[in-house]
Amino acid sequence: MIYNFEIEKQLLAGLIKESQNFSQISNFIDASDFYSEQSNLHSAIFTIIKQAIDAGDEVDEIIIAQRINSIGLSFEDNLNPSDYIKSLALRKVPSGNLVKTAKELKKFSIRREIFNSSQEMGKAMKSIAPESSYQQIVECADAIYNSKINLYEIGKDIPENIYADMENIIEERGNNPITEFGIMGPHPKVNEIYGSLLRPGNITVIVARSGVGKTQFCMHYATRVSEKYNVPVLHFDNGEMSKEELVMRQCAALSGVPMHLIESGNWRRAGQDVVDKVRSVWGKIKNLQFYYYNVGGMDVDSMIETLKRFYYSKVGRGNQMIFSFDYIKTTSESGAGKSEWQTVGEMVDKFKKCIQKEILEDGNPVIPMITSVQSNRSGITNNRMAANVIDDESVVSLSDRITQFCSHMFILRNKTADEIQTEGVRFGTHKLINVKARHLGKDIAGAVEPVRIGDNLRKNFINLEFANFNISECGDLRDIARTLEGNEELDDADDNDQIPNFDRF
Repeated sequence: MIYNFEIEKQLLAGLIKESQNFSQISNFIDASDFYSEQSNLHSAIFTIIKQAIDAGDEVDEIIIAQRINSIGLSFEDNLNPSDYIKSLALRKVPSGNLVKTAKELKKFSIRREIFNSSQEMGKAMKSIAPESSYQQIVECADAIYNSKINLYEIGKDIPENIYADMENIIEERGNNPITEFGIMGPHPKVNEIYGSLLRPGNITVIVARSGVGKTQFCMHYATRVSEKYNVPVLHFDNGEMSKEELVMRQCAALSGVPMHLIESGNWRRAGQDVVDKVRSVWGKIKNLQFYYYNVGGMDVDSMIETLKRFYYSKVGRGNQMIFSFDYIKTTSESGAGKSEWQTVGEMVDKFKKCIQKEILEDGNPVIPMITSVQSNRSGITNNRMAANVIDDESVVSLSDRITQFCSHMFILRNKTADEIQTEGVRFGTHKLINVKARHLGKDIAGAVEPVRIGDNLRKNFINLEFANFNISECGDLRDIARTLEGNEELDDADDNDQIPNFDRF
């Protein structure tokens, strides 16, 4: 079997000598970490020591022995607990080695748990009903495994004083400056003003009415970032679009060929130029990794198990991945004694917990999440003038917890007819309006300072051009203001991004 009595003895001896340091290991060591199939003496000694520490009593080997004797447990070979505990107290234990010894012991208990869970899974696979679906079979195995294995970083899941390491962290950062926080997206203005929308452990939410392009924006953003940093994307579709629909859209975006030609198959008959554009995509997508999974009808716990299973099996522990979820709405759990806002709130809460606290490397999150949600009827722009459009967080539907748990939130909407007339077609078809930013880029003024347009002060926003499922950036409100005043043209970087350039992939 998988155990090491010498390490167990060393840990118990360390606890007797340094009981004041028990708090350093209490978050990941308990009685179950001691092998007890042959004898439960070690687990009993640990339990008595822990009870004494929790009660604020002095840890004394004589008292420990008396308490174990009072329990009435019998041990093999007529072992005398008093003599055994006295021998532990006399063991040579290097000062300060308690945590190191506990971590070594934990390796053995983890191995035992994995071994035991594999045996349980084997029994379950023999007894599971033949008519069970693929999903039910995998979920059964996941439930057994996850009930046994704790994946958090040992020794990290405890409250920490933020000032204890401040000097070291800040000085070290000064020695090794960071130019980018998170993985940067394809739009220069968004990067400069708001920084990365894909910081590990954070959620970015795009709010839009149906048909405006929230799926298009999230897929475009995640795909461009995936290509730039060579990281895979896992895309959960909540029952809205099939894999084939997304394939057609992305081919249209990457080739510049109209969607109807690709979808109908008539691109082959539309001339050699169109054929060449479509076939040029095959080289561009060779190394792209965008994994589609339809989660329609699944509850959030099953989605999270699928996310974890994909990450550990396909991406690998410690590697980076982008999680794209299209989109936040009620699940199969709605109506089971829960209101719609409760169900959605729990969904976002669980996704946040998963990417921020459960899937970690060296105690740090590795997965960012980008998602979207429908705006309520306040977000309608059709047949409205700009002055009658609401551009704040009140347009977010379903649950306030969406706003609470996200790090970035943007409203994406079509420009109204009067906005296009005033600003000109060169500034695109859509607005991307920030309503929450927990992190900002180097151009902080672009995010917090209002822009003067004539006699009015207005909140800044990003201009986007949507064309054939491709998205390009067309500057921000400050560029519009300068152009209207005749003082300055768009920056060269924005001019280049204004016109879709499909060769940049």
